[in-house]
Amino acid sequence: MPRRPGRRRRRHPGHPRSLRPRARGPRRPCDADGCPDPDDDLDGVADTSDRCPTDPEDRDGYLDEDGCPDGDDDQDGVLDGDDDCPDEPGTAAERGCPRVYQAVQVTRTHVRITQQVHFATNRAVILPDSFTLLNTVAQVLRDYPEISLEVQGHTDDRGSDRHNMRLSQQRADAVRDYLLRQGIAQERLVSRGYGETQPMESNRTPEGRAANRRVEFVRTDEAARRYREEQGAAIP
Repeated sequence: MPRRPGRRRRRHPGHPRSLRPRARGPRRPCDADGCPDPDDDLDGVADTSDRCPTDPEDRDGYLDEDGCPDGDDDQDGVLDGDDDCPDEPGTAAERGCPRVYQAVQVTRTHVRITQQVHFATNRAVILPDSFTLLNTVAQVLRDYPEISLEVQGHTDDRGSDRHNMRLSQQRADAVRDYLLRQGIAQERLVSRGYGETQPMESNRTPEGRAANRRVEFVRTDEAARRYREEQGAAIP
């Protein structure tokens, strides 16, 4: 009997063509009730905001809001799984832990020195007793090739503002030049003098003035910049 035009013939459920799998989109993970979950990986970040919805966030205080586990939290180049100090920048040679340096410490924002860089009085000539200290700073930069620095020069308030600004710049330049001679790439170092504008102590005492005559090494690399943004801080 011929079919009527415009009517489709219904097939029995057992017909071979009715058994073809229907095309479906990707399935989201489901729990025991068979329904999709708003937080599939149960990391506390909703799937709508979770960049890694099936890989739980590691909740270590670093970029926890993106929902992804972080491979190198301290940004030292050593993956967390291999890092014995995952929250503290270190070196590969020390399995991610910081090497212990004499009078120098590496932080997320600075390469801090616990001794003064000594100069000839009122000049930008580095005294020999500071060579060992600066050699250690150079070793830090070799151990941490991702770090770049602003070498800052500071003075006390004796002398004119113009003289102090010029002297602080010359001293910062002298320290940068010393590090360049140790083989540090010039693109990793800039120098800037601040004169007497950023005192650490009062200039009313000899001890305070001595503390204010100083060199600082402030990190300017991407990891330090990102950390400052997260903390709402600027380069001092």
